[in-house]
Amino acid sequence: MNKILAIARAEYLQAVRSKAFLIGLFGMPILLGGGLLFQVAMQDQVDLRERRCAVFDPSGELWPVLEAAANGRNTHGIWEAKEEESEPEQVRPEFALERYVPEDGERPDVALSERVRAGDLQGFVLLDPSLLGSDLTDRPLAYHTDEPTFTELPRWIEGVVNEEVRRRRFEAADMDRELAESLVRPVKLTTWGLASTRADGGVDEAEKESDVRTFVIPFASMMLLFMLVMTTAPQLMNQVLEEKMQRIAEVLVSSVTPFQLMLGKLFGSVAISLTLAALYVGGIAWATHHWDVSHYVPPGTYAWFLGLMVFALLMYGSLFSALGSACSELRDAQSLMMPAMIILMIPMFSLGAIVESPNGSLAVGLTYFPTATPMIFLFRLLAPPGPAAWEFPAAMAMCIVTTFALVWASGKIFRVGVLAQGQAPTFGRLIGWVFSK
Repeated sequence: MNKILAIARAEYLQAVRSKAFLIGLFGMPILLGGGLLFQVAMQDQVDLRERRCAVFDPSGELWPVLEAAANGRNTHGIWEAKEEESEPEQVRPEFALERYVPEDGERPDVALSERVRAGDLQGFVLLDPSLLGSDLTDRPLAYHTDEPTFTELPRWIEGVVNEEVRRRRFEAADMDRELAESLVRPVKLTTWGLASTRADGGVDEAEKESDVRTFVIPFASMMLLFMLVMTTAPQLMNQVLEEKMQRIAEVLVSSVTPFQLMLGKLFGSVAISLTLAALYVGGIAWATHHWDVSHYVPPGTYAWFLGLMVFALLMYGSLFSALGSACSELRDAQSLMMPAMIILMIPMFSLGAIVESPNGSLAVGLTYFPTATPMIFLFRLLAPPGPAAWEFPAAMAMCIVTTFALVWASGKIFRVGVLAQGQAPTFGRLIGWVFSK
């Protein structure tokens, strides 16, 4: 045991003293925070070029409405004062509308399409006369452009036209619009928890459910666990392969057994990830208390996260270290890494179904797929209403059994593979090494 701990300590100290560890430690928060700041900064970076749009309105009824709405928007709707008593600045692009009247024998869609291709127009809109009637055609309001990603202009046109059409419909029906809208106003549904009766006969009122507690916390916890595993476990494969290619492993196994070497590297890897997790989780705990949102995070979340993370790291760390020991070249490692990554990605692939029904048969079944248990159970643990009581010992038993089975099998592969040279690894050969004496 002392040799295993000595290897783990050496691996840990070598990692935490390296520049790469410091870069990784601060890199993820900087990237995430920088990404959020970049998104905020980019919100003010708007393309203010004038957007020209032609309008073909055969009826002549809707063009004056669009023209007046565009003038009002360009005069008042696209200017904003950043500070009090400062001059207004343009914050949205101007919409320059023009009415199109076709010449004899000219097709509007063809003629205007050529102007769009030439860069004279952003797009054009075709208003069918059926808009003002009750029998709409299949294309009553059509917007044509070669830049469909710019949606502000067509959304604005759609809103103005529909507002005018609704106004005319109410007038034609001789109905009070405000009364009609109040009669069809939808009732907003809110989601609440469950009320309960206390031992003293009082009632604990139901609390309003929060999307943060229901979706954000489970999803963020699962993603953080996934990133920590991805940061550490695949690196074991590269480390073992590098030591094997440089013949360092042959020197090491002259002093310790291959199983001790693998366990030492595995424990060191777990210690590195626990260090990262402790720093990240500590920062999250401080932030939630600082901004007074700690009530969104259940008290046992941090303990469950760390415990399931240890199981996940032991599972995947032993798997990747065994695959690294079985390879003699980087090319062989890349071919074996794909199946291992697919196994690791199973919780991500199934996330949509689990979010929709955390206690459904699919989610429960995937929870007990051996290598997926830590991540999927963590999500289900934090997503209301949580797993059934019997699932807690069952999930822990699955984690323990899977971890011991993978560590044992990986140790058998590591024992043979760490000294094997010149043999391209196959799954048949790896299975043979597992059951070899």
